[in-house]
Amino acid sequence: MNLFDVNTQNFISERCVFVNSEWVLPWKEYIPHWNEPNQTPPKIMWFSVIQKKDIIKAIEIDHLFRCIVLKKDSDLKQHFNVLFHQEYYPSSDEDDYEYFLGFTNKNLFLANYLDKVKKRFEVSLIE
Repeated sequence: MNLFDVNTQNFISERCVFVNSEWVLPWKEYIPHWNEPNQTPPKIMWFSVIQKKDIIKAIEIDHLFRCIVLKKDSDLKQHFNVLFHQEYYPSSDEDDYEYFLGFTNKNLFLANYLDKVKKRFEVSLIE
């Protein structure tokens, strides 16, 4: 958190739901201080964003955006999908970007959530 300005710290703190070291991604990433003997990931702050502007702000805060999908008031261990930011490219307007997201449970996402996401964002499906 110390790397962020006060407004960003407040944005995260006000929306914080979990703080833990549980790794939910199906792969391990290189994190410099993760090389400790017990291989425990660093503390991760999970915060909730619902509004489109807040989702965009979350992606701006960390370009390696990760998002878990769970039912309201559920425990982190009850997540049933992980969305992750794979890459982004500038579109024709330099201030606008195209984001590419991946997910760990493709069939569940396509069957249950793609239509909802399409209603809120401009979405193209690339397989």
